[in-house]
Amino acid sequence: MQKSRKPGLKFRARRAAAYAKTPVLWTPTIPTVLSIIGTIELLVFFLFPELRSNQFFIAFVGLSIPFAGWLFVYWKIYLSVFTTPFRERADITDSRWQKVSFMGWGDEEMDAYILPSETSSKDLVLYLHGYPSSLGRGESRCLHLHGMGLNVIGLDQRGFGAQNGRMDWTLLKVVADAEALLETAPQYFGFTPERLWIYGHSMGGFITIRLASHTSGWWEHKLQGIILESPVTSFPKIINDKLPGRMVMARPWVRHVLRREHERIHPDLSIRYANTELPYMGIPETQILVMQSEEDDTLGRDHFDLLLKYLSPELGVDSEIHIISGMPHTSTFDHPERREILENWLEEMI
Repeated sequence: MQKSRKPGLKFRARRAAAYAKTPVLWTPTIPTVLSIIGTIELLVFFLFPELRSNQFFIAFVGLSIPFAGWLFVYWKIYLSVFTTPFRERADITDSRWQKVSFMGWGDEEMDAYILPSETSSKDLVLYLHGYPSSLGRGESRCLHLHGMGLNVIGLDQRGFGAQNGRMDWTLLKVVADAEALLETAPQYFGFTPERLWIYGHSMGGFITIRLASHTSGWWEHKLQGIILESPVTSFPKIINDKLPGRMVMARPWVRHVLRREHERIHPDLSIRYANTELPYMGIPETQILVMQSEEDDTLGRDHFDLLLKYLSPELGVDSEIHIISGMPHTSTFDHPERREILENWLEEMI
């Protein structure tokens, strides 16, 4: 395994995410206090049945019900938004991948994989998978890019596949990880890439837009373009879809919890829940290829409509947009039209 920079070494320029570690709080939070009180109440209820007829105990339990409801909503939001779901792993299979390590958000050690070009190419593509996917599920796309003579780098994003980081998961952490991986990429390949492209599928497309709008380090002037496959363009839209039924009706309450949790996790918060979408995430000033599933059974049409509102050629953005029929949202299926469009677009540059 190749090692990257030493822990504690700071990047010269970082722009896309938040980087300060989550403060350690020595005083208990409100959810923690309510959880402890609720647990004690349940234990007393079952261990001391004689108290069930005590008026003071009944009154105390009655007063606790609204707080219990608040706590239920809080944990439902936390588990839906700030914790990644368990999913069966899909490991990469090609033996040519090389495992490397780097320091991601909060100086946490993470694993990534590189696929060096079999030519003399010094061009690089970073592949970013979607939510809740993994590098293995998008391996066919990486191998296709590698087959075009390019160097490829990718990773299981935090909380997915074999990567740690399920708890206190945020999009800003994922962006910081991808930025850190790019910063250290020259160490793995033995040269500074001359040109860079970023390929993002679904949520990976959202991360790609953010990175491409806030370039830094060696790749600040090396980014040639980005490839977006059925990209996410709004985090609030994702949250609304993830939260169960009636909870969406309590949006002010939900947004309050989301804001408090983001502020707790990121003391240097750079973007907030309400503006975690286009155009606030940034408008990349580079060439953009969009390949959108016509029958997107995961995101529907909303995210693509928002993309057209800000990244279409009619607005002067250097973009090429294709809607592909018969291509599902999942990255486990590789549509031949996707491959042809990508090849035609890239071959004009490489």
